[in-house]
Amino acid sequence: MVEIVLCSLVWGFVLYGMWRGYRRAQRIDRYVLITWTIFTSLGVVFTLRIQAVQPFIDAYFHDYPVTFLVSLLAVLAATAAYSLTLLWLVQRSPGLYRLRWFHLRLIQATLGITGSLLGLMAMHVAGCVSSFRVQYMMKWLVEGYGLLQSALVFVPINAAMFRQERVFPMRVKHLATLVLTTTFAISAAFSVIFIPPIIFTSHPNQGPYVIPRGLIAALCLVIILVPHRWLALLLLPPRLRRYARLADTERQIEKLVSIRREAPVWSFVFDPEEVELAIYVTVINILDHYRRVALGDPRGCELVAQIDALWPECAGYDELVEGLCRIRL
Repeated sequence: MVEIVLCSLVWGFVLYGMWRGYRRAQRIDRYVLITWTIFTSLGVVFTLRIQAVQPFIDAYFHDYPVTFLVSLLAVLAATAAYSLTLLWLVQRSPGLYRLRWFHLRLIQATLGITGSLLGLMAMHVAGCVSSFRVQYMMKWLVEGYGLLQSALVFVPINAAMFRQERVFPMRVKHLATLVLTTTFAISAAFSVIFIPPIIFTSHPNQGPYVIPRGLIAALCLVIILVPHRWLALLLLPPRLRRYARLADTERQIEKLVSIRREAPVWSFVFDPEEVELAIYVTVINILDHYRRVALGDPRGCELVAQIDALWPECAGYDELVEGLCRIRL
């Protein structure tokens, strides 16, 4: 049941993301196609990994592990397509990460891995290898390829993007991608180590499945596919607290000098951009009028002194806002 729910969530966000992206751009280019390839392939993987689906489809192919093969090919397609997008990204932004010589070679190796998978399936159909062994042999090939891509390409580039990103929703998405690729690398390493004994002894062990990759991957994919504005809602509580503190300082100044304050429309508390705009207007109001406060008033003198003390230590707007929030009278 959990698998079906997570699979439905992934497909729902994939289809919603495609519809929303096409509605806004009204065009399809290579970047759109490669992105759709990645998420559609991942949706196919989650669908075919549902236990109730596998025997149903395999029954139409004389119980050969066709769903297992197709799911591995989908993993391979998603891995190669994502690696290709990172290659394009690094080529466009050389300052982000230095392109490695093996990056393109790993993408080109996809054709060889695909041929090997089809060859192993042909050997099974011919009766040369049992279904049990051929599935683990195919899995070992794909996991080994995924380990190389994850450890050498995905994790380093995503770590660099996470470090450089400053926009909160994108930072969350980069973190989710980094968690996903790191999980993939660790679980692939376990598979590469523990699958060969299974192949040689025909006795399964839980080594390749120690990491709950499916659950972690589904949750990370949902975060990655969630619209930016939904993630921005997570910023509302701290932004509202910041606005309340600034508004209190503004009211204190209003008691000392006559200023014009806009009456807030309280529906803005549900819109992060409107809250940010309200913070900006309040900061401007404070800075425009605090110097008019009479220094003969002890409270006014203390207020002016606290604001003046911020200028040397606040290099930018964000630091100034945080400093104004710390003012206490």
